[in-house]
Order: sequence, then C-alpha cells, then structure tokens
Amino acid sequence: MSEKIRIEIEGQEKDIELKKEGKMTILELPVRIEVAEGSFLHIGSAPSPLTEKKGAVFKVDRTPVIPATSFKGALRHQLELLFIEKVDEFTQLFNIPNDKKGLLKPCIPSPRPTKAEEELINVGKYRKHCEIKVDDRQISVGDLSICPVCYFMGTTGLMGFLRFSNFYPEGEGSVIDQTNIRIDRKTGTAAHGAKVEGEQVKPGTVFKGNVSIVISEPILEMQGIQFGDERKIGDVVIDKWLENWRETDKRNRAKTLIEKVLLPAIQNIKVLGGQRSRGAGKVNVQIAA
Repeated sequence: MSEKIRIEIEGQEKDIELKKEGKMTILELPVRIEVAEGSFLHIGSAPSPLTEKKGAVFKVDRTPVIPATSFKGALRHQLELLFIEKVDEFTQLFNIPNDKKGLLKPCIPSPRPTKAEEELINVGKYRKHCEIKVDDRQISVGDLSICPVCYFMGTTGLMGFLRFSNFYPEGEGSVIDQTNIRIDRKTGTAAHGAKVEGEQVKPGTVFKGNVSIVISEPILEMQGIQFGDERKIGDVVIDKWLENWRETDKRNRAKTLIEKVLLPAIQNIKVLGGQRSRGAGKVNVQIAA
C-alpha cells in the first residue's frame, strides 16, 4: 500500500497517513468527543480512601479521562447494531449467499450470557460467543466462524484489528462536585446517612484520543493478509463473511471496511458512562482528521 490512504469522512475525502509502529503498519483515526450541552459525563472509578467521595469520576493524575475500555465497549455495541440493522446491505456488499446471512450476526462476547442475552440469541439477532478451538490435530471456529464484530475488536485467543487510546481533555478538564441525597419517604427530608459526594464532568468538555487500525503486521504479511482480508489458520478460514467478497484490491477492501462499517459505528456513539437516568453521558463524537 502507499504511505497514505484516502478516506471519505463526513462527505469529504481526506488523505490519512499510514504510520509504522515497530513492524506494524497503522492507520490512526483521531477522535473528538464533546460532552453535550444539557448533559454531563460520569465514568466512575473506585472510591478513593483519601476522600469521602463515593462517586468520583475516572482520572489519571487528577485529570478526568475517558478510558479506552469505555470507548471500546460503546463502539462494540454500535458495531453490533450496525451489522444487525444493515444485514441485507452487507449481504450484497460482501457477496454472501442469502442462506449464509448468519455469518454477519454479531456474537454475545461471553461464554455465560445473561438470560436477557440468551433471548437475543434465541430470536436470531445474535449468535453465541466466538471461539477458536485448537488442539494438536485440528482447528475449529464453528460453522459461522468468527463474527464480523470480533474481526474488528478481537475475541478470546485472537487479536482484532483495532487499538484504542485513553481520551484526555483539552486543557485540564472541568470537574464539578455532585451531591446526591436520598429522601426519606415518610418524613420527606434527607434520609440519615444517605448523602453521597460525587463528581461530574461539565458539558462542553472536549476529549481527544485515537482509534488505530492495524493495516498489516508481520505474521499476517507472511500469508499475504492484511486488514480487509479473511484470515486463515492453516487451511481453516476464520473470517468466512469476507471469503466471497469480489473486491480484489487490498486498498479498496480496507477503505470500504473503514467507510462503510467503522466510521458509521464511531459516529453513532451518542452516550458514554453511567448515570444515564439523570441525563448523563450524552456526547457528540467526530473524526477529527
């Protein structure tokens, strides 16, 4: 591939530079997250033994931070919804036979799904968790192989193609104290011992971080495989949803997955963190390239 790849972002073509991280080739997407007006952000941390605050926000060196894990979880959820909602469109795009649409189903990423998650599997929206079984003689990924969401995000025993940074605020970040008080149902006054000191990140606060795509890495390169291709272990195809894709140009394959799948999922993230019943967590997410 060339040193840059042209990606359409919000209707504009932009050249994104490919970078080297050791022997890996990375495409780095800068992401901007703004806490929406009329809301606030609360991504909690463990209570500090040095303060009485039980509802502190997650911080690094006293600076509020959106941890990579929180963003990753939100993105995974949006990828799942995208493959459910656009199953017909993606069936055509990737040249998947109609009787093989199940290849596009996202998985419940847990070997022990909840009862509610089991219902989603039973109604056909999701499949059971992705798993690679390897023994001395054979490799098995099941009839449906690895789901497309795990292709991006990874699963047990298999790395995905995405990497995430923490998201740090522009400037020092604006944190204000938040006091919660439970009201005694009988007296109508504050219940004894029910005062909880917490924190929240103010609306308008902007966080910046990166989503990095591993375009190529040495082990896959040995097999002639990069981001956008189906992977193999021995003779076993582990990404069957990409196996019949008619696009043969590797740059176009990567470009299509970024433009049709990854970018829409990122831009569909509208909430992060907790306390949503109080109106918290509303965010505006943009690619800042």
